[in-house]
Formats: sequence, structure tokens, C-alpha cells
Amino acid sequence: QILCITCDNASSNDTMIEAHSDLIPSFPGDPNRARCFNHVIALIAKSSICQFD
Repeated sequence: QILCITCDNASSNDTMIEAHSDLIPSFPGDPNRARCFNHVIALIAKSSICQFD
């Protein structure tokens, strides 16, 4: 059983999640995708810094 897949925000990972959902009916796909926490924090930091430019 697959509970969650952790990956970054690349579009190729979206394709992989869709393929897993098709191959494994019990895997719900995107709702159980945990995006890379460090990547998300970096995006938030960049967005916050841009506010001061």
C-alpha cells in the first residue's frame, strides 16, 4: 500500500503521480502527494524577499 509520495514541484512528478494512480487503484494520487518541504520553504522565502525589492 502506498500512503504518500514525496517529491518536488516538477511537472514530471505530476505525470508520475497520475501514472501511479492509474496503476494502483487504491492510491488516490495528488491529494496524497507531499511536495518537497524544503522547496516550498525556499519558494516562500523568495516570495517574501521580493516584497522588499
